[in-house]
Amino acid sequence: MTRHPDGSEAPPLPETRFAELDAAALGLEHGRMSFMASGTASGMETGAEAVLLMHGIGSNATGWRFVLPALARRARVIAWNAPGYWLSADFAAEAPRAEDYARTAVALLDALGIGQAHVVGSSFGSMVGAVMAAEHPARVGKLALLGASRGQRWKPGAERARMLAMREESVAAGGMALARKRWANLVAPGTPEVVAEWVRQSLAATHAKGLMRSARASDATDTLDFAPRIVAPTLVLVGAEDRVNPPEVSRALADAIPGAVLEVQPGIGHQAKLEAPADTVARLERHLF
Repeated sequence: MTRHPDGSEAPPLPETRFAELDAAALGLEHGRMSFMASGTASGMETGAEAVLLMHGIGSNATGWRFVLPALARRARVIAWNAPGYWLSADFAAEAPRAEDYARTAVALLDALGIGQAHVVGSSFGSMVGAVMAAEHPARVGKLALLGASRGQRWKPGAERARMLAMREESVAAGGMALARKRWANLVAPGTPEVVAEWVRQSLAATHAKGLMRSARASDATDTLDFAPRIVAPTLVLVGAEDRVNPPEVSRALADAIPGAVLEVQPGIGHQAKLEAPADTVARLERHLF
């Protein structure tokens, strides 16, 4: 049993499962989508209340190691690996759109027999979740955005170019190098070493091809374009020490999403689900259930 410094416990991660999607319809290189599941029949029965967890750039389903089993006490929980991550197929195009990721998420729900799910997105996953809620409103029950991303399109061209170059350089030597270079930017100063190691291990699994496709999707997106069309009850949760998507980004999104609630976690960086799982789970449970 894994124990967090805040007292949270998590069982060993579930095995990786697979669903076959329509590759041609979704623009994927092949049809394999990987995910982890827990809760009602490990996510394989229909009819249960469902939650879809969507990770950020450089992460994967393992980043939800505390949130997944905690929410599984109340619902059927699916933690996807986005296209190009873990063992999921890449997009064929080098620059897919955020809408393409959202359509793939809906296709995964279809493959698992899930009509509607609460969606919890972290960072890039929050961007995809917001697009999904705007484009496919009947498929999203409630929405929670952690370390919310606006994407990059709203920034000056030079900053966008710098960000893409940084992404490419950070992963050029593979996932292990990415983990060494980037982990400290994702957590608050003073984060315990055991938490830092969970962050590094998640980053280490990243493939350059998948990361750069999601980076290009982010570059072409401004989540504020979609925010006014979101009808799902929305929680926007951000760490006060988040240096990737600072609190002002979350505040702008919360202001743009009708009825959204903004909550700030003191002393937490960009990885709330690993830095403070007990507090994060409690806030998610209050919102989702």
